[in-house]
Amino acid sequence: MNTKVTRRHFLASTAAAVASAGVLGSTKRSIAAPASGEPIVIGHQCELTGWDAATGYWRDKAATGLTKWINDTGGIAGRPIKLVTVDTKSDVDAGVTQLRNLILEEKVDFVIGSEISSIALASNKIANENKTLYMTMSTSEATTANGNAVPYQFRMTTNSAATAAGAAQKLVESIGKRWATFFADIKWGQSERDWWQTGVTAAGGEVTSATAIPVDAADLLPFVARIDRSVDGIYIPVLNALQAVQLIRSSGYPQKIVLAGLSFSLFDYRELGPQGEGTFGIETAPIALADMPSSEMGAIYKALGIDENGIETASGKAAGGSMIRGIAQSLGFIKANVEQSGWTTKDDTAALIKHAETVPTYQRGPLFPLGDVSMRAEDHQAFMDIYLLQIRDGLLSKFDVAPWQSTLYPADVDLTKG
Repeated sequence: MNTKVTRRHFLASTAAAVASAGVLGSTKRSIAAPASGEPIVIGHQCELTGWDAATGYWRDKAATGLTKWINDTGGIAGRPIKLVTVDTKSDVDAGVTQLRNLILEEKVDFVIGSEISSIALASNKIANENKTLYMTMSTSEATTANGNAVPYQFRMTTNSAATAAGAAQKLVESIGKRWATFFADIKWGQSERDWWQTGVTAAGGEVTSATAIPVDAADLLPFVARIDRSVDGIYIPVLNALQAVQLIRSSGYPQKIVLAGLSFSLFDYRELGPQGEGTFGIETAPIALADMPSSEMGAIYKALGIDENGIETASGKAAGGSMIRGIAQSLGFIKANVEQSGWTTKDDTAALIKHAETVPTYQRGPLFPLGDVSMRAEDHQAFMDIYLLQIRDGLLSKFDVAPWQSTLYPADVDLTKG
């Protein structure tokens, strides 16, 4: 049965659940002894190569580093994690094949899924059929919407509907009411286009044009030329954001540019040079520790070899903070619910899911480093504060924060009634 969940209903039900079930506390153990015993096997369906390898780099680094960190500080319910990472090659067929390998050959207990929406949409149903909990990293709203939402899938990162709801109001107020969208003509780009228009309209603005870029377009310049020059801002959900920004600026567009959700993990923002000055991004994490509200991300950065300015010491790369936060929170979700539900084997996963549906809030802690995260039981979607970043004086800095309550949108499915 489909149901619409309003913001008021969600906040009321969350408050009631907190009162009855209590708020899930920090994942930190009082006495941290190294983990031992039979490992809990977590598969990681990751983009190590192919067009999305830039974000995959940070997800792989975070999953590997945080697995070691968790194991060194007591594991999950005292048991170590065995992480099995596979490469989707940024390709749907390869990604699905690798997921089947994780489930059928590696016998994983849980999967942290792909960031690419087309791979995630093909994978979550397979995971559901095999009763394997799938922590999707896709940010397309459709992944957890009616027709695609499944009981064995949760999302501990944000999505296109939530980022648009939270960011549009603030950016319309700051930049102006007239917008153009320049989007990749794929599921993710289409979702970003649609939800950005919804958010801008709700904020009293309008999207005057939307230019689609075919996924196989060799030259973006003819498409750049179609962007409405009369607008105040240009919203860009594209795969090659670096090239898009450079072409828009070299074509003489002075408008403010806003990169769609988590796009600063696609490339190192410093590559934009002077052309990037003033560019906005919508992320779940800032890059510099000085822009963060708590100290927990500092511990994660230290574990991953990243300095206080968000630069990886070994490679010199600017950190993909949103990717790191998504992985940390996915591992935090697994850890918290295994320990709270009494999970011991994969046969207990259905009970773990039912337990997770009663947990409204994950408090700020080692694996929830930037504040409390709220979970909506109906579609298994998490909500968190959204960070609006801007390149100023050559540095990617915090511009504003959209609180998680402002990112809510109606659910169109209710998995708790299944």
